[in-house]
Amino acid sequence: MIISFGSIAQETIWDQGIPIFQGDKYIDSLMEKIDLIKIRDSKDYELSSGEKSTCVEIGLALYSRREFDAANWYFNKSINATTQPIESKISAEKEYTYLIKEVPVIVESENKKEKSEISEMKKDLSFLKNIPKSFETLSKKDLSNLKKQLQIQIDKLIFEKDSLLKAQASQEVIDAKDGAIKTLKKESQIIDLTIENEDLNVENKDLEIQKKELKKYLIWASVGLSIMALLTLVLLQRKTIKVKDNEILKQLYDINKKNTYLEHAAKMIRHDMHSGINTYMPRGINSLERKITPEQITELKIEAPLKMIKEGLNHTQRVYKSVYEFTNLVKKDVVLNKQKVDLKDLLTKYLQNTSYHTQVIIEDLGVAEVNETLFCNAIDNLLRNGLKYNDNDNKFVKVYKEGNYLIVQDNGKGMSQKEFEKHASHNNPELGLGIGICMTILKEHGFSASCEKNNIGTKIKIKVS
Repeated sequence: MIISFGSIAQETIWDQGIPIFQGDKYIDSLMEKIDLIKIRDSKDYELSSGEKSTCVEIGLALYSRREFDAANWYFNKSINATTQPIESKISAEKEYTYLIKEVPVIVESENKKEKSEISEMKKDLSFLKNIPKSFETLSKKDLSNLKKQLQIQIDKLIFEKDSLLKAQASQEVIDAKDGAIKTLKKESQIIDLTIENEDLNVENKDLEIQKKELKKYLIWASVGLSIMALLTLVLLQRKTIKVKDNEILKQLYDINKKNTYLEHAAKMIRHDMHSGINTYMPRGINSLERKITPEQITELKIEAPLKMIKEGLNHTQRVYKSVYEFTNLVKKDVVLNKQKVDLKDLLTKYLQNTSYHTQVIIEDLGVAEVNETLFCNAIDNLLRNGLKYNDNDNKFVKVYKEGNYLIVQDNGKGMSQKEFEKHASHNNPELGLGIGICMTILKEHGFSASCEKNNIGTKIKIKVS
């Protein structure tokens, strides 16, 4: 069985008159600091300076995300006045400037270590970019000063690399630091060669060879800088991907844990319900009927209550069987317990005690191999939806066979394939069991379903073979 879960989008929803921005950890952490219900009713509740400051922070965060209506709501609450959005923002910022002196706001980074590492790489890259690409135009004095600066930077980078190793920083940052050290050492060597070049005779043949070599080094230095820039960008991207991967892994862990709890709860329900419903209650009723004569039943006027108890037990046993079969689907590699049955007889017996069985027309449906309980639940869900969302004065649902398809057709307002897929994917709780779960049951049987909107009503086609 496949169950899909949707992700939370970053957008504003209004819950009980309160704007809430979903999917933003920073805004969520601010909202947890205050009592939004009290702030919503701020006419009867005086906000503290801390609460006002927090409302301003939330408003500014929402304003930067172009959620103007939501931002305006928090700005208004912070100044207890009704103004236009821009005026609210200006007024709130002024008050926030005052409040911030009284209530310090500490905004913690989600990952200070990561930001520090990125900042270090950016500084190293900035220093490398500022090194001249060519030393030929520099004087000997300028070259000497530049070499001193490079040596100071090399010593600094070596110290930082040792600190990163002790702090057990990420290998990518350590490698980047080591690459910067090697590049600066090469640059220092090139400066040495350039200084020596100025002292030698320009006509010396060996000097010409060294000059060519120096040019090669300069080219490689430029290439090295470019590679460093590219590596930095790659490292930044990998950091972002790693954070997202960790979030996904945490979500998968939570899902697996919930599925484990669900399966365990299903086992307890199936075990505890079975004894009461299928053993103790039937034995109790049979024992009671053996001990009370028909005359006593008539005299005590309990014939109707006994009938209701039997029908209630029968209904409860049917519900238990549905719960048992449905919760069985949460098991890994589940195999449905199926048998060949006459589908018309199966559905007729299932519906005979319902209040709407007279509104369902069932024709000959042939024989198919199904799990009786789950199949009846799935078809019954489609029948009830066809009657519930039906504005016809003489509403009905007809079940018949058309080739390899089982047809469920109503005479209501109709539903298109697109609407059908929307309900199936979102599992709308307003549709009872939900078309999504109904489709899951049919899929477990190896069946598929589609929908057509007719001039009158909806025609759902279930391919059963």
